[in-house]
Amino acid sequence: DGSWGRTLYRYRSDAAADATRRYAALAKDAGLTMTQLALRWARQRQGVTTALVGQTSMEQLEEDLAVYKNTKGLPEDLMWEIDRVHMRNRLPIFSS
Repeated sequence: DGSWGRTLYRYRSDAAADATRRYAALAKDAGLTMTQLALRWARQRQGVTTALVGQTSMEQLEEDLAVYKNTKGLPEDLMWEIDRVHMRNRLPIFSS
């Protein structure tokens, strides 16, 4: 499928799809959307100074902005579970 471009194929691996399913389950269990989980995670990580967001609708923009209006952080156990998923698939390009 060339619609992903020549460089994004690495995110179409079985390992990347498994990670996406795991992140989705964590978000669902926490009562969050995947967008909320991702942005709250990025906001809470010390090494992350910028989160690039993109929207194609006002609804998406409103969801993104709402994340930054809520100052409550993710629970430490959820942060750890997110890290555990990442550790299973650190380099998706080598997982295909």
